[in-house]
Amino acid sequence: MLSRESRLAVVVIVAAAAGVALAKVPLSSAALPFRQTASYPVWVFLVAVVCGLCPIVWSHGRGALTQLATRRSVMREALWYGACAAAVIVAYEIVVPVFVIHGPSPLPYIKVRFVAIYVAVALAAAPGVLAMRRIGDISLCGDGQAADLVAWRAILQSQLAGLGALVVLGTLTTAAFRNATLEVPKARPADFPPEYVLLFGAGLTVILALAYVPPSERLRRRAQAVVDEMFPVPNHFNGDWQEQLQQRRDLSAALRTDETSRDSIQNALIIAGPLISTALALLISTH
Repeated sequence: MLSRESRLAVVVIVAAAAGVALAKVPLSSAALPFRQTASYPVWVFLVAVVCGLCPIVWSHGRGALTQLATRRSVMREALWYGACAAAVIVAYEIVVPVFVIHGPSPLPYIKVRFVAIYVAVALAAAPGVLAMRRIGDISLCGDGQAADLVAWRAILQSQLAGLGALVVLGTLTTAAFRNATLEVPKARPADFPPEYVLLFGAGLTVILALAYVPPSERLRRRAQAVVDEMFPVPNHFNGDWQEQLQQRRDLSAALRTDETSRDSIQNALIIAGPLISTALALLISTH
């Protein structure tokens, strides 16, 4: 009997192999110059990494989701997320390329391939996004004590990291796809402008911010309410008021009431920014 970690490892390997197949199987007997370009293996590798990461992100989010109570039915949550995910996929795969990307299709059924990747990423992100939403709902209702708030903040931060990894890899994969597309003979930079890569990444970042910021702000306000309730600012500075203020500061630090959603996102960008900018520069500047 395999352990949970072993089963996850097997699923990750299978998902990565599916990603390789999705990018490499030609589905056509015609000559495909796109598959002969130098950047094509890079794109295949990144597609495999994205697909392999999906089960990890899903498992991580599922674990967080089981720790949180819901005030809505699971069916309502699933319908809400499904509608949002479908709208995003339609916008990215149908609306944006019509106005941005031109030129012949590099691979047969390329839209179907990308839709399959988008669906896999959307399914992987579902538990994490729903966990964030549940934290926002619980915080808005005024539930949870200090220990709960610390645990919920840790869940938010960990889900932000996991979903952020998908955003970064998705952007790099798009940049690699652009490079391979423009290495095809007779391809022109105008067929696939670099602005699309930046637009793609910016759009995913905005979606992630919309999923993270409202619950984070609600949790911060709930944490501040707990601090005010347990250690209110004294009206008269007599007795042990200094000890009370110190306890208030200690609890505020533990609950991170001074850390806003903007601070969390800035910290993530400071850490990952140099790597992301370097990778994008290498992938985009060649054309």
